[in-house]
Amino acid sequence: MESQNIAQELLEKYQIKDMDSWENVNADLIITDPPFGIRFGGKNGNYNRNVNNVVDGYVEWDVNEYAEKIDQLLRSIYYNLKEDGQALIFSGWNNSYIIHQRIKRFKDLSLRGKLYWTYNFAPACQLRPAHNVYEIFWVTKSNIWTYNRRCTTSHCQEGESNLTTLNFKRDYKKNMPKYPTRLPFELLKSLLEHFSDTNDLIFDPLAGSGMVGVVSQTLNRDFILGDLNTNGKIVFEHLLGYYLDKKPVNRKSTIYNVEA
Repeated sequence: MESQNIAQELLEKYQIKDMDSWENVNADLIITDPPFGIRFGGKNGNYNRNVNNVVDGYVEWDVNEYAEKIDQLLRSIYYNLKEDGQALIFSGWNNSYIIHQRIKRFKDLSLRGKLYWTYNFAPACQLRPAHNVYEIFWVTKSNIWTYNRRCTTSHCQEGESNLTTLNFKRDYKKNMPKYPTRLPFELLKSLLEHFSDTNDLIFDPLAGSGMVGVVSQTLNRDFILGDLNTNGKIVFEHLLGYYLDKKPVNRKSTIYNVEA
């Protein structure tokens, strides 16, 4: 019964809310991965996944509204960060220039630099390995922020650590509900250990699968998540079961009565 109560408390930290609806979260760190703006749905036949396991409801942003949406995201970041807080904003290459431009125009946040995540590309390629690069925009609200020089992942424990480039493979999960996009556990672990401390509050207003919350929980950080897609919370519940209980949730979802 106690474990069920804990699980329910964690699920309640994921709220179905628009990013504009949040006020005064007072987060130490925001990590978020905005929609791509490329008419992406996550069910392309060439991706390394069973499309029948991919949940519906992914909210994509139209390229014509992308700059406006990024402005909304930056306002949400500003109003929900502590004064010494910071944010990490992921972006694929297609519209990263828009994110860069909007951050530079947003006077209340400072762009401190960019990180690059290199990863194995999802579409199956028979002739050669395929890789891609995500940009991660690092912004702060003031001239004070948290940074820890070492993390416990392979990034710092194997060879010379280089925070400019992070090389983590995607960690695919089989026979589980999938969100169209999900950041890998070890990548988020590395970022959380570098840019936050134990008991810090981590916030993701575009939570999707809720992976930021899963990793935060394992590292003894508090977290708050938000998204417009109710199905994201189903995926979040199964990821909690996988990473915290070390097993998938082989039962009906306790949230929306959906079969696993």
